[in-house]
Amino acid sequence: MLNVDELIKATKGILLNGNKSIKPLSYEIDSRNIKKGDFFIPLKGANTDAHKYIIDCVKKGIIGYFIDENFENFDKINNEAISINSDICIISVSDTLQALINSGKYSRQKHIDIPVVSVSGSVGKTSTREMIVSVLKEEMKVLVTKKNFNSNIGTSLMCLEMQKQDVCVLEAGIDKFGEMQELSEILQPDIVVLTNIGTSHIGTFKTKENIFSEKSKIINCIKGIKKVITNGDDIYLSSLVSNDKYDVEKISVDNVDNINALEDSLEFETRIYGDKVKVKISQIGNHNIYNALVAIKVAECFNLKKQNIIKGIANYKNFVGRLQQINVNGIILIDDTYNASSESMRSGLLTVNKLKAKRKFAVLGDMFDLGEFSDEIHSKICEMFSITKYDFLYTLGEKAKIIANGTKQYIKPKNIKSFDNADELVDEIVKEAKSGDMLYFKASNGMNFKSIVEKVKEKLHNS
Repeated sequence: MLNVDELIKATKGILLNGNKSIKPLSYEIDSRNIKKGDFFIPLKGANTDAHKYIIDCVKKGIIGYFIDENFENFDKINNEAISINSDICIISVSDTLQALINSGKYSRQKHIDIPVVSVSGSVGKTSTREMIVSVLKEEMKVLVTKKNFNSNIGTSLMCLEMQKQDVCVLEAGIDKFGEMQELSEILQPDIVVLTNIGTSHIGTFKTKENIFSEKSKIINCIKGIKKVITNGDDIYLSSLVSNDKYDVEKISVDNVDNINALEDSLEFETRIYGDKVKVKISQIGNHNIYNALVAIKVAECFNLKKQNIIKGIANYKNFVGRLQQINVNGIILIDDTYNASSESMRSGLLTVNKLKAKRKFAVLGDMFDLGEFSDEIHSKICEMFSITKYDFLYTLGEKAKIIANGTKQYIKPKNIKSFDNADELVDEIVKEAKSGDMLYFKASNGMNFKSIVEKVKEKLHNS
């Protein structure tokens, strides 16, 4: 953690009040999460300016805060803060967002000896990140990205948490041109993991080639170990090759033998340190094989014991909302609602198709950030129902109607229904679902399908 004096140096800010030697317990941008001893960083959002919550945070016991030198109530806020706590640390900066980013960079530089594993790609960043952490924590103290803290804001906050960890596993996500270069400068990764190149945010980037070009910029500030681990089965990532700046290692399902997909787990054989071993993942979905292979390669970089690598993979727990199985009165709900892209929706439909059930329901919603390609990408999801066996398809949202309309040749039309209202969708599911059925839920975060799953779960439980 940086103390106040280091925050001043990092931001070129001016200390208006307080003691330079004070060190915060943590750094916070959300006033609702403030704890006594925190340092508050008020950011200007699209709908609100967090400066207006400074006094609330002072009352909650923060030790200090940044304040934009051009904030209209600059003097009033500071005077009131000092009247509440005469020792409050107040740092005036030209821009609070840039102050946060610069503080994150400063902290990363201060702890440059702590290796950073940066995980990026179009799909699977979070599950890959968590698999890596599950393995590394068998022997190491790990700092890992919280929630979806993968932007310039989130990565800067994570860098401010660097202290005495053995390794940091930090996710890097972008939705605009130019963002990945900044993330690379903040993180200065030792190991870069690139999962795949898909259609997420293609509405902004226009082509997969552009997505590949932008994602690859995470490598630009690589240092230390200088290892790039990529999906060798991805047409774009497979083009990356070793050079004098970094070494590229490609993982592939070709390195896996005897895959055995069970109802609640996966088993396969691969190599660790050149020795053939049997690996078990207590989760469904073949994408987890890639995650495990990546985790093995990362663990080998840190010379973890072979048995601990196998144990860490076996101990991996699915992230909430990632193919999470919930049993309610004999009805299995598959919550895959964390987010959705074309690739993850296809993968989810294939995974659930392999599971046993009397009847299967696909409950799908709109996918976001696809721009001018949205209709085309949604329509291609229909192809999945020609190679899978789902008995019902329910959709919510305008774009998901495209999926419903194109699926009538694969599922009985009477079993395909589109809804404009979430409550009506919930009521229909509860009315139709019976013991032995399986319900698969998938949509982009903005569709709030997590709430739909919770409502279905509650109503089925009470029925």
